[in-house]
Amino acid sequence: MKRWHKVGIGFALAVFILLGLGLLALSGLQRILYPVAPPMPAVVGEPLPDILARLERVIQTNAPQVSASLQPGLSTLDISQLEKQYHVQLPEDIRAIYRWHNGSRPSTNDAGTDFIPGHRFVPLAEALAERPAVRAAVARATWLQRATYQVLVGHRDSWICLFDDGAGDGYWFDPKRKPDEGSVFYNMNETATYVFFPSARNLMAGVARCYQQGAFHLKAGSVPPQLEENYELAEKIWGEFAVTKE
Repeated sequence: MKRWHKVGIGFALAVFILLGLGLLALSGLQRILYPVAPPMPAVVGEPLPDILARLERVIQTNAPQVSASLQPGLSTLDISQLEKQYHVQLPEDIRAIYRWHNGSRPSTNDAGTDFIPGHRFVPLAEALAERPAVRAAVARATWLQRATYQVLVGHRDSWICLFDDGAGDGYWFDPKRKPDEGSVFYNMNETATYVFFPSARNLMAGVARCYQQGAFHLKAGSVPPQLEENYELAEKIWGEFAVTKE
């Protein structure tokens, strides 16, 4: 074999090895940035429509301003049309949430839009439209920006925001994940914190419990009314329905 053949084969092998190591490193980084859920609590046995009916009653009593900020629910046909438009298939429990209420109304000077303290309930069309908008913006970026995006936040491409804090953190559903992998979760990107729920029922049952026990409450004397959180109490409640991974 000629020397240049050997050099060429050696170079190709080196490139192959480096690419393989790079892919392994990237896979490891993505597992850190977006881990699979650890063992989670049991799925709540109560049907989601019953949980949502109970939540409706408790927020009407304990936080009527929150109840007043919610929009009417979507029809099954409305949801199906949005799924078709945005090429996504939502599981029944997620669909049930949007049949209950289609997010919060736009904010006004007289009322906020928090559903969970610091988090707005995002209407379905708005949540689904966010993904193609991000993809379009990434497509216009430089190759280096696109590569950086894929490494650091590309795992978020499939996420659908349920409750949004307005700064990129919040409660999400990932249609690419199975429930036992953590398809429903809270994420705080800055601290790489995840709170994984085994089902949407656990998430909404936890919200209902937080309102029932006062972990979520209206701040006394606030004008317009502001939703506050007792973080210590809320953490105990979430621990019954979810698992935290930091």
